[in-house]
Amino acid sequence: MNPLTAAILRSGFFAGACLLLTIGLSGCGGPQKLPPSGVRVVPGKATVPRPQPPSVPQQPRVAPPVKPVQPKPQPAPTSPTPPPVVVQPQPSPVPAPVQPAAPPQWIPLRNWAAKQGLPAPVRVSQNAFQVRSATGGTFQLSVGTRVASWNGIKFHLGFAPTATNGLPFIHPLDAEKNLAPLLQVNRPVPRGRGIIVLDPGHGGQDVGTKSTLGQIFEKDYTLDMAKRLKPLLEQRGWRVVLTRTTDKGVELAERVLIAEQQQADLFLSLHFNSAGVGAAGLETYCLTPAGMPSTLTRNFSDPVNVALPGNARDYENMHLAMRVHRSLLQTVGMADRGVQHARFMNVLKTQRRPAILIECGYLSDRNEAKLIQSADYRQKLAQAVAKALE
Repeated sequence: MNPLTAAILRSGFFAGACLLLTIGLSGCGGPQKLPPSGVRVVPGKATVPRPQPPSVPQQPRVAPPVKPVQPKPQPAPTSPTPPPVVVQPQPSPVPAPVQPAAPPQWIPLRNWAAKQGLPAPVRVSQNAFQVRSATGGTFQLSVGTRVASWNGIKFHLGFAPTATNGLPFIHPLDAEKNLAPLLQVNRPVPRGRGIIVLDPGHGGQDVGTKSTLGQIFEKDYTLDMAKRLKPLLEQRGWRVVLTRTTDKGVELAERVLIAEQQQADLFLSLHFNSAGVGAAGLETYCLTPAGMPSTLTRNFSDPVNVALPGNARDYENMHLAMRVHRSLLQTVGMADRGVQHARFMNVLKTQRRPAILIECGYLSDRNEAKLIQSADYRQKLAQAVAKALE
């Protein structure tokens, strides 16, 4: 080996030894590690711990209050669903035929006649029908009007008859309150205790209507007629009481009270009428039955559905009114204005006995005023009423 090669080998060996020493001291070239305290160690220098920020004590976390949870109601256990029922189809029933309906509550006139033992109605004109009877008289009713007649004498129905398929129908209230009593008109009025109260209308300051002939008043004629009628009734066995015997005023309620105190069987109020030009004739009034409109109101209220004490005598009222009205027409022959119904007349509505009010003619009509002025005529009026009460 030459000296140059030996020198190169010696210098290479020296360099390799230095390299191995450097690697051992540097930790083999890896990254520097930090001790657990977090202090970095630098080789060859004194290690001084780095100041750390003061630690802040941790506040304990408070959990929010827990709301009690109400248990939800559990549905009751249900029984297992039954298996579906198989319905066998059934044949549909055949509907019954629908009968045509008559007017509600109304009565065929022929049915009423048959129930009373009367022959079937007979048409006498386009709208008029008659029911004839050998013993009960003849009724004539017309479709569309409340005016009817019994043996040619007028009376007023509560409801105008109607027609369905050409057949007349009547209201059941008319059948009961108007027609039925007329079948018994030929029978005398029941006497009971045999006491009649005669009520001469008006009196005192209440003069009534004035005669068209001059200073003659209704109150004078009614008192005169009552005084004429009293002995005629006494001859027929009645005991008669007058609500007034002189020209004095008597309250309407007192007139009814007199009849009540006397326990009278009948009450007759005597009047004469007045109206416009052309009004004339006789009218007889009884209390309007409950459920029926009146034929006269004179602008007073007419409470149709109110039952008054006097309505307990509806049947007897109509019977008495037709007997008296018929007798007056047969005796004096004045124009017939019919038996009518009114509800406002105080001397009728609180009575507890058959009661009527008689309008014996019109003092506003000159011809009738002349008749009423005659004493003989007033005597005929009294005789006619007495005859009706035989």
